[in-house]
Amino acid sequence: MHFRNSFSILDEHRRTIVLLANYRDSNRCAETLNSLFSQAARPDLLSVSIFDQVYPHERRCMDVYCANVGESTCRRAQVVRRTDMLDAAAATGPTLARHETERGIDLNIDTFALSIDSHLVFTSHWDMELKRQWDGLANPRAILTTYPKSTEHQFNVAKIFTDWIGLGKFTRFCIFVFWGVDLMGLSSSGTTSVMCYARIETDDADAMVQFSATAEMFFIWTPRRIAQFAGGFNFGTAAAALAVRNDPLTPFLFHGEEYSKAARLFTHGYDTYAPTVDIVYHWYESRPVIWERDWPERYVVSQRSKRRVRAMLGLPTSSNDWDPTNVSQFGLGKVRSFDAFVAFSGIDPRGPKLEPENSQQFDSCKYHRHGP
Repeated sequence: MHFRNSFSILDEHRRTIVLLANYRDSNRCAETLNSLFSQAARPDLLSVSIFDQVYPHERRCMDVYCANVGESTCRRAQVVRRTDMLDAAAATGPTLARHETERGIDLNIDTFALSIDSHLVFTSHWDMELKRQWDGLANPRAILTTYPKSTEHQFNVAKIFTDWIGLGKFTRFCIFVFWGVDLMGLSSSGTTSVMCYARIETDDADAMVQFSATAEMFFIWTPRRIAQFAGGFNFGTAAAALAVRNDPLTPFLFHGEEYSKAARLFTHGYDTYAPTVDIVYHWYESRPVIWERDWPERYVVSQRSKRRVRAMLGLPTSSNDWDPTNVSQFGLGKVRSFDAFVAFSGIDPRGPKLEPENSQQFDSCKYHRHGP
């Protein structure tokens, strides 16, 4: 892998495939595509692989996007690598959907893969910023990932002002350090979101680790090494996305899948990092969800999925009724041990659920870890 110390926008040539799973969210999904392409410095280097889960009477993401911006602008034939659809009634959650988007990756074409939620807003030249940060790590196994801030933080008054008068990031940083500026309380400029909290989700024998909301940490110069992973925003090589794929055999699993993916990445030798600046913002709002129908029956299935995850991590389960299909394909790697991941992350998956509930049961925010 060749890392670039510096590059101009016009000299950049490495392609990124964007993996997007959409569950009955086509309007926001279309807005996400518009933001993705319009804010990119090199939209010509982007392709998308979309997996729509919609009811027959609902429109698909790309169709809404192209209707909004026009067929000539949406460039459907040029940007769509793969687009598949599943009736929402048959949808089984994020792991299958994300696995299906990965089918669009072509290692002969794609250098990078960006997996995202269907409801994001991108910052200007986000594509160059992700590549710049990834290159700066000089680590071919680096994954940039975080839970993005809310779109409420998108319009940063201080940034707009300092950009308008020609001040760069360093000057803006100095203003916040020495003046303590907080213009009208509308922004948390100078901070970045870092995943460093987690908790045991339930008090049963098949409990999952759930990653909690991010901590806002003050300006960091280089991506911070973390132990966590966000399914809805992660950027690394296309080869990494295929080496450690989402497990499609965990239907109706919603929280434990990110802990499992973090552990699998770590044990396969990959390292996760928090970006230094906000790359995207997230629409946190009410939307259709997979548990909107038949949840009593689906809950039983989800419990078996939790047992599959625990078994593949080497954790005890309440029964052996989980699906053993392709365990080696979606299990732990052999580069580093799961015990090493537990030690590095500071998260004990065998721990109890705390009462009263504590989303910061496991807290690594005060550490800047340099892992094994």
